[in-house]
Amino acid sequence: MIHRDPDDQGPAVPIRPARRRIWTRVLVVVLVVVAMTLRGAAVLWTDFLWFSSVDRSSVWRTILFNRIGLVVVAGILAVAFIAINLFLAERLSPRLTVASIEGARDEMVERFQMMAEAYATRIYVGVALFFGLLMGLGASGLWQDFLLFQNSQSFGVPDPVFANDVGFYVFRLPFWRDLFQFGFQLVVWTTFLTAALHYLNGGIVVQQDVRRISSGVKVHLSVLLAIVALLKAWGYRLDQYDLLFSNRGAVLGATYTDVNAQLPALRLMVWVAIIVGILLLINIRIKGWSLPAVAGGLWLAASVLVATLYPTLVQRFSVEPKELSQEAEFIDRHITATRDAYGLSGVTARGFAASPDLDDEDIANNSLTVDNLRLWDPGVLKEAYVQLQELRTYYQVDDVDTDRYVIDGKLTQVMLSARELAPALDPAESNWTNDHLIFTHGFGVVASPANDVSVEGQPQFLVGDIPLNVTAEELTLTQERIYFGEVAAEGSFVIVGTREREVDSLTADANDLTFNSYDGTGGVQVGGLIRRAAFALRFGDTNTVLSGLITPDSRVLMVRNIQDRLEKVAPFLAQDSDPYLVIVDGEMRWIVDMYSTSTRYPYSQRANTSRLAATAHPSTLPNNFNYVRNSVKAVIDPFNGDMSLYIVDQDDPIIRAYAAIFPDLFASIDVMPDEIKQHFRYPEDLFRVQSDMYGRYHVTAPSVFFSESDQWEIDEDPSKGVTRPSLRGAASPPPMLPYYLLMRLPEDENPTFLIMQPFTPEGRPN
Repeated sequence: MIHRDPDDQGPAVPIRPARRRIWTRVLVVVLVVVAMTLRGAAVLWTDFLWFSSVDRSSVWRTILFNRIGLVVVAGILAVAFIAINLFLAERLSPRLTVASIEGARDEMVERFQMMAEAYATRIYVGVALFFGLLMGLGASGLWQDFLLFQNSQSFGVPDPVFANDVGFYVFRLPFWRDLFQFGFQLVVWTTFLTAALHYLNGGIVVQQDVRRISSGVKVHLSVLLAIVALLKAWGYRLDQYDLLFSNRGAVLGATYTDVNAQLPALRLMVWVAIIVGILLLINIRIKGWSLPAVAGGLWLAASVLVATLYPTLVQRFSVEPKELSQEAEFIDRHITATRDAYGLSGVTARGFAASPDLDDEDIANNSLTVDNLRLWDPGVLKEAYVQLQELRTYYQVDDVDTDRYVIDGKLTQVMLSARELAPALDPAESNWTNDHLIFTHGFGVVASPANDVSVEGQPQFLVGDIPLNVTAEELTLTQERIYFGEVAAEGSFVIVGTREREVDSLTADANDLTFNSYDGTGGVQVGGLIRRAAFALRFGDTNTVLSGLITPDSRVLMVRNIQDRLEKVAPFLAQDSDPYLVIVDGEMRWIVDMYSTSTRYPYSQRANTSRLAATAHPSTLPNNFNYVRNSVKAVIDPFNGDMSLYIVDQDDPIIRAYAAIFPDLFASIDVMPDEIKQHFRYPEDLFRVQSDMYGRYHVTAPSVFFSESDQWEIDEDPSKGVTRPSLRGAASPPPMLPYYLLMRLPEDENPTFLIMQPFTPEGRPN
């Protein structure tokens, strides 16, 4: 189409291409929004199907509905509060153009007033919706604090300053802090938006020599600022409790300056903020802004002189010259709290007589310990397993675990590893059918005694090869396939029970493959076209819809990494970096230690997590926790993916709170099969953290602790070399990692499967 003005003899102006470009852009935006919405809906629905398939749909509902509820409530409150104040500002504004005020003219204000005449309601509603929804969406992440607040438990331990139960700081204070931050941000943003609207409406004039605020505007802003001041008073009150996590003094926690200077200062600041709020309300009846100016000056002076300078002077001139005498009481509190928070308060010290001269009688009396001396380092053994037992490029031996089994009637320390499906096929073998339908699972385990070696210097295999060659009857497997393990890539999936049979095993001569079809109950049934389309959107994979090899009875196995599975059903628990595989009654089971953690245990030191990075798989323990318990042991079926989470520490208040929130998620340790319990071991990551803390917190005397004269350190790992000088300084091997062994301790009748960590005095390696 060409548009031409009759009076215009110039060239025609084409306008259709411009309109076409606009509509094209609009269409692209609409399509992108629709695609994102459809994919979001597909992920949400398939997540529900997955949670239902593992009998944890109640977890999905609890988390989702609470997140939605918080967004809705917070969003409605924020939108309503902002909208009410904007419309109130519109009503209170004098509606004067700035040009009508002598000496004042603001073109931007005039333009806004002209536009607002017709669109005021839409503008105010739009602004309120935008900022209110932003704040509402931010509340989604508060679901955990909210649920713990509702289901708080008692620790039975009062803090030494306020006499509150520790549960107040772990369960209740975080949500009170969330509410304060939400309310404070909401009122501050509303005050800013309201003041801006008053300015644009002419209620506030700041032009050249003209300074004017109408009476209605003054009332409105005074009330809002008074609310800000009163909320800040509440914030100062909450800040008092946060002193129990202060790092100002010699140790973490409320020390001398915090208790004797900062705490009184914060109490005073509460009253200062309240007085400022009252003065702002009184200002409604008084002309001018001199009273708020005085109040603001008072607040600023108190913040600088009382809340900042005074504690600094006390720390410098009263504490530092005689720090030990001033801080001894608080150091004692810190030591006690830290030992309690890390489960070290129950550690008992036992002395053992040691002699370098062993005779035949000593060896005979400790034959079980001697017989189980570990000859294989897990790292070296893994290399042997990889070379000798991976057998095919699509298998992977990822980790070697240590356990104990009764072999031929004798308790034996055994090294064991799963032969899993590699996370990625060789490029020559990789295609959609192979990746998702044919190569679906690993096969069997590799096992050898920790204390034996073949004449060729290789592991003495108890279980190995494909088909499995088992020389220890106790390790015989009735189900050899591993669909869920440690190495599956995040987001990967396979589809089983299709018209395409899966690669399963090798023939007896190892020259050919055998095939199998999955007959388990794991995964989500594919069903009809709508489900297939949902999975296609989730995975971004059209073949999930188009492939004729998939039937309605096929099953989608997703979230196949066992740690990802546990993270999905229990995102609030940390996991040990070393899941281990056990064989029970002919079946394999993964065992994963899980931890309750908190950053809010008063006076407790933050964890030293430096050695957690030395693990093959990353630990999910957070970096800044100061309380930990091994509260849950998870058991996972490698074939079906079934998960059982057993509470093993009912005394832990945090896991009691989560059990109240998610009653269908956990089971009691009392219902766990005894055959599984026999394979429990002390968690490796927990032991590393406790060992690193115990090197300093074995000391209970404040004076010795303060002087740091009796600290222990973990010696260098001799298997990794020795300290050598270099151009960049001494190059030291990493610290020795803890290790499992089977031994009988002196004074004990039976052997114990224990984990050990050698220490040396700091600076004096042996």
